[in-house]
Amino acid sequence: MEKTVTIAGMEFGSGLPKVCVPLTSGCELGLLKEARLAAALPADLYEWRADWYQGDCSGALALLGRELGDKPLLCTLRTAKEGGQADLSPAAYEERLAALVGLGGFRLLDVELSCGEERARRLIALARSRGLGVVVSRHDFQKTPPQQEMVETLLRMKALGADLPKLAVMPQSPADVLAVLEATYEASAQIGPVITMAMGDLGKLSRVSGGLTGSCLTFGAGSSASAPGQLNAEDLRAILQDLDPWGTQKGM
Repeated sequence: MEKTVTIAGMEFGSGLPKVCVPLTSGCELGLLKEARLAAALPADLYEWRADWYQGDCSGALALLGRELGDKPLLCTLRTAKEGGQADLSPAAYEERLAALVGLGGFRLLDVELSCGEERARRLIALARSRGLGVVVSRHDFQKTPPQQEMVETLLRMKALGADLPKLAVMPQSPADVLAVLEATYEASAQIGPVITMAMGDLGKLSRVSGGLTGSCLTFGAGSSASAPGQLNAEDLRAILQDLDPWGTQKGM
């Protein structure tokens, strides 16, 4: 098992969880303003939500490249069934995501597990051929699956070829949040760094506990949040540093 994963020169699973700021504007002017705000935040990387964008994607990626500097960009096309804006069939999703890979301008690609394992394998292979890191994701906005099911989902993502398996679920009770933390710890002990979160206000604890449980990345809001329960990026960074379980920030 690899204890860390390196993508675009960034080591995931070492030190504090990385802070990723999402960019969700639907137009060029809005994206420009959002990117400039995000560039001033304590972010390690950024996520561009292509499903929200209504303009020319190549122009958007060029804009982000100019404004965000050399920090990695994660490209995500989130489908409606996973809580996003892209109402696409699995075949159309694969086509759109492949087209985005063809444009370039980002270092990581999000691939939804729900598109089907064969499509996911093809998209992962395509991303790898372009030198991209791959996040394989699954989102459940209704419930929290049983703990062992969550572990098995993360392990299946890794087996498919994910650099970073990602699982986001909606807790209905404090027990659900604890189940996410337990599943994260168990899965990361077997396959290395993962990305997990319990969404909503109830799940906020899971967004700051990755240093202890093995979740290597957490999302912090800039001008807008991309999912319920996201903390402001500046507050998130401060909390992560304060909670640092291994003392990696001593002397800073």
